Amino acid sequence: MRRFRRISDDLVQLRLPHAEKALLASVLPQLRTVVEGGVGVEHLRTRLFPPAYDDPELEREFRQLVGDELLDQRRAAVDTALATLEGGRTKARLWSVDLDPEQVQSWLSVLHDLRLVLAQVVGIRAEGDWERSLDEAEPTELVLWHVGALQEELLAVLMRGLGDA
Repeated sequence: MRRFRRISDDLVQLRLPHAEKALLASVLPQLRTVVEGGVGVEHLRTRLFPPAYDDPELEREFRQLVGDELLDQRRAAVDTALATLEGGRTKARLWSVDLDPEQVQSWLSVLHDLRLVLAQVVGIRAEGDWERSLDEAEPTELVLWHVGALQEELLAVLMRGLGDA
């Protein structure tokens, strides 16, 4: 079943079985904690906000320049995704919601950030680490691969729309 599908020029529909919706509703607040720099998640937060410079002085200047803009963007994306999960409608075993372009962008950002954080959790640090086999006994790895599939599907829907431009 496709989770994302374009339903008009401006709208993309997200359809999920209830268990998948519940899974996302449970991991998105955890992502928000990482974004905001909660206790014990510093190593994960660094994955979302890596240093721009090796030089500490240049890095300090960069952080002053961008201020809280990156943090605010990530926080807003998580909040938007959570809000869409609270809305929508249920039909039989599926939940669905129609996403406007801003909400689609938020979902793309959130799926990307979830992949970065989950990859860090399971020990994927470099491109070659993705080549290893999935450990089906490890729930975090299953969630990581599922989030990756969602991200890939959403990108495919968006790319199909580019051919029309």
